[in-house]
Amino acid sequence: MAIGHVVTFTFTPTASGETVTAIGEALDALSAASTGVESYLHGCDLQVRPGNADYAVSAVFRDRDALAAYMSSPEHQRIITELIHPHLQSKSSVQFLVPSR
Repeated sequence: MAIGHVVTFTFTPTASGETVTAIGEALDALSAASTGVESYLHGCDLQVRPGNADYAVSAVFRDRDALAAYMSSPEHQRIITELIHPHLQSKSSVQFLVPSR
């Protein structure tokens, strides 16, 4: 069964637009290179409601193995360590079963 993965990030006030752009570009490359990705969306919050996180990733993976491979990939770990973590104030994530339609 497919697995949904949603993560939100709130960045520190010092996170620059260039940093967020670099994160987006790295996520684009990562998702394109990952096997078992059925859908992958990400982007900055539109600031429609106060209190939202700054950035979100929403992905659907073919199965648990595809999610595990994505999460443990060296490139995913590099993005977290080098691009996200230094600017991270808080993070929230959830993984859930996606029923077939």
